[in-house]
Amino acid sequence: MTRLRHTIAAQALDRREVESLLPTLHEIAESQLVCQADAIPDEEIRRCAERGELALPRRLRQGEQFTAPLDDTAQLTTRVWAWDRRAESALKLELASERPDLEAAEGTAEVSFRSVEHPGRLEVSARGALNRWTVFGRRMVWGEGSARLDWPRWWEAVTTGADGPPPVTAEVAFTPARATVAITPSRGEPGEWRLEISVTVRGRGIWRPLVGTALWLARGSIRRRFAEQLDEVARELRDEDFGRFPRTPEELLALYLESVLHETEEDGEDEGDEEDEGPGGRGEENGAHREAVGEVFLGKGGEAQAAGPDRATDRP
Repeated sequence: MTRLRHTIAAQALDRREVESLLPTLHEIAESQLVCQADAIPDEEIRRCAERGELALPRRLRQGEQFTAPLDDTAQLTTRVWAWDRRAESALKLELASERPDLEAAEGTAEVSFRSVEHPGRLEVSARGALNRWTVFGRRMVWGEGSARLDWPRWWEAVTTGADGPPPVTAEVAFTPARATVAITPSRGEPGEWRLEISVTVRGRGIWRPLVGTALWLARGSIRRRFAEQLDEVARELRDEDFGRFPRTPEELLALYLESVLHETEEDGEDEGDEEDEGPGGRGEENGAHREAVGEVFLGKGGEAQAAGPDRATDRP
């Protein structure tokens, strides 16, 4: 087992500003998911953005499930376990791919927030896994991980310095080894936080002696590399220009709608170029692709393919 520990400085954030953005972020995420599920035309999304509004023709429903192709070899399925900013919002994402370089990998991720409207008890948790099929036709968990943020505990550590569990914890496990990460903030120089980051790595099962020996032999270089990487991240963060970072819900919404308008303009230009290629060109292929995507979301009869609530069978 090897323990690594290093402290870096990071720019401090204002709690009230961050918490004021959460409901707007929730609305933006809901708009994106609804537009994806209902295959809302780009023209309608653009018209809403020009009016300074989100394209949100309805609310997201608990139990919905929809699938979208990412490319020719992968698709993403999103399941809505809960969507209530006063209590909990939770999603499950499932990625299926047949790409040769991923060896038919399947990835899952689960994210939940409790709760956006009451940040005083906000907890954010996530976990995921990457599965691979063996040559014997069996599915094997190749890697898995989880993370958790205790928002009230973070601010308690920053403001009072009270002892307690780390507000940010994460765990990543692969077949030979497991790593546990903890982040504890404290008050630093004016306008800064000091973040103590600790990592514990240990071997698993029959790999424990081999991993332990390798970590012990390379402990000096591992610690040095660990500190160098964190210091580099801290330098990059200090060099970033956060001048455009929104500080109010209105600024956040305006920035998002600006990106929507920019994206739809680019899509329109691309479609125009493709249509010039004539029959049989990329314009025709793109139309067929859009029709196929529409069938995924709406079905051939035009009805949305939304599964009913099934939390008991899917969610642990």
